[in-house]
Amino acid sequence: MREKVLLAVVMIAILSAGVQNAFADASVRIVSFGTDKDIYHLGEKMNISLVLYAQREINNVSVSVKGMKSRAGSNLISLSRSVNLSAGENEIYFESRVPRCGCAVAYGNKFINATVAYEGEILNATHGFAITPHGQTTYVSIFVDEVRRMLDTEDIILLDIRAEEAYKAAHIDGAICIPLSELKNQSGLEELNKSKKIVVYSESGEDSAEACSILIQKGFKKVYNVLGGLKAWQQNGFSVSASSTSTSGFEAFLAFAAFAFALLFGRKSGRDGEGGRGVRREK
Repeated sequence: MREKVLLAVVMIAILSAGVQNAFADASVRIVSFGTDKDIYHLGEKMNISLVLYAQREINNVSVSVKGMKSRAGSNLISLSRSVNLSAGENEIYFESRVPRCGCAVAYGNKFINATVAYEGEILNATHGFAITPHGQTTYVSIFVDEVRRMLDTEDIILLDIRAEEAYKAAHIDGAICIPLSELKNQSGLEELNKSKKIVVYSESGEDSAEACSILIQKGFKKVYNVLGGLKAWQQNGFSVSASSTSTSGFEAFLAFAAFAFALLFGRKSGRDGEGGRGVRREK
């Protein structure tokens, strides 16, 4: 009897915590953060947008955007303001400009960071873009938090360039697999739509840079390299799949709960039968 009561108490506690974790959201979350373009040239104007979702009205929210390092290592973008959020989505805009002279900023990948502070809470988001000479195309490096937002808000192609065995063992849900060896042999390119953003990841981010360079050489113009690869994705607590179907944390919890309850009541049924209070088993 004590075993049944203890198991029931544990299951109630786990169920309560699981439901809260599955459905409770923070008061504010960052829906999207980015710029009007992902590849800029010197002197171009830059429009920065940040979309925040608030569960309720919140006043005096501090929002800042910093980044785009200069050759000297300082932030060429440093903008901030205080805003009042209404319930639902809130769009916040900033304006900046890429320096006109290459003496101030080097070509290549750059990053800006958004910080949202309210009621003792702090949220952060990163956005990657690139600065190139006119007439040149390059890939853009991004961090995994931006990949997560892109998957939630955009129609992208997520490309895993590891070996098929590694892909089957663990991959980001929704990713397709074209190993780097095949890309080098120009295989599998027909699976990729040049009009969509192609976000490429490897195990730790090293091979994906090479894969992105290959895609750029083959005429793809919207190519993104995931810094840190799958390791960074997992280190940030994002889930992976081991098959074509994904199981969320809450779905896994429900499966465990069902198993535990079945175990609890299965034992009860079995003991009733053995004790003569239920249906007697035939020998």
